[in-house]
Amino acid sequence: MLSKKTAVALVSILAASAASADWTLNNAESALFYLTTKNVNVTELNTFNRLSGNVSQAGEANVAIDLTSVDTAISIRDERKQTMLFDVENFPSAKIRMNFDPALLEDMAPGARVVQNAVPFQLTIHDITHEKEVGLVVVGLENGLQVSNLQPVVVEAEPLGLAGGIEALRAIVNLPNITTNAPVNFTLVFDKD
Repeated sequence: MLSKKTAVALVSILAASAASADWTLNNAESALFYLTTKNVNVTELNTFNRLSGNVSQAGEANVAIDLTSVDTAISIRDERKQTMLFDVENFPSAKIRMNFDPALLEDMAPGARVVQNAVPFQLTIHDITHEKEVGLVVVGLENGLQVSNLQPVVVEAEPLGLAGGIEALRAIVNLPNITTNAPVNFTLVFDKD
């Protein structure tokens, strides 16, 4: 039987091993964007220019979204989203966590493509975590892997505490409406460390 001290040391080693990053997110090759709709039929593209993250040996992907890097192609709208919607002074980043099959990652040959359905997906913003399942497409690259969503991830504002910010944006520009759900798409490239 293991002593308590040995057991604690073993658990610490295993946890550190599982948490070590084997792949690091390549910001220049990655993209994360969402669509907003106002006035019923005017849809606009929003993206984030700065992402960081990694995938561990255990298959846990962690991605940080720099909310100050929101890009709507209109600077005043970027500033309003930063302050009125995302509150970047208090919450400068959002986080995504996904877990997929670690066996899939070990022998991913360049060009190999695997679809994984019902992958646990967590989005944390304003210190609120919303959980759902997503389908992912994982593609092996020469020196890493690419992870994309199989279908758009619909993010609802209300559970994440963003509905008030959307209403403030609607009111400041006197719009009849802005939808409170946004489809999100991502293509994340992770380079092998």
